Amino acid sequence: MKSAILIVALILVSCGKQEPQEQKAQEPKPAAVDAGPAIEEMISKLYSGMERAYNVGGIDTDSLLNANFEADVLYVTPWGWTEPLDSTKARLRNAFGHVRDYSHRMESLRVKVFGDAAYAFFILRQQYTVDGGQLDEYLPTTFVLERRGEKWKIIHAHRSTDYETIQQYVALQRQRAAKKK
Repeated sequence: MKSAILIVALILVSCGKQEPQEQKAQEPKPAAVDAGPAIEEMISKLYSGMERAYNVGGIDTDSLLNANFEADVLYVTPWGWTEPLDSTKARLRNAFGHVRDYSHRMESLRVKVFGDAAYAFFILRQQYTVDGGQLDEYLPTTFVLERRGEKWKIIHAHRSTDYETIQQYVALQRQRAAKKK
């Protein structure tokens, strides 16, 4: 009889301990926030800001880049150079007065988030006039991003281009050289 009471007590104790664990396992976990749309919006605002800066003015492109890029980011340019962010800022500042009628569109934007890290890939198409010559750029672009508190920062940027865009760059340089003569 004592053994039967002991067995029943052990069963009750073990069942009592499992119940809260089972209930805990059944409780819904908080849904993870999908950061993809926020990153897409960030990238869209970056290029919309650049478009306003070139066409309307009144936008500090250094501040625009600082808001989106980590300070020590290295940018791999379409022509294969790796440049620090300060060089990119200087290049953009020097473009003012030369670039007219700038427009852009992004194609095939894909964002993949891994916790506090993410990457974004897209085709950036830029059309503009520079020093009288028309450029229509095709620029496959990859950004690597890291979450910083509630914001995302681009920590690596890589851009390539196609043969046709490179030929446009070469023609523009020839045009500039001919004007200097």
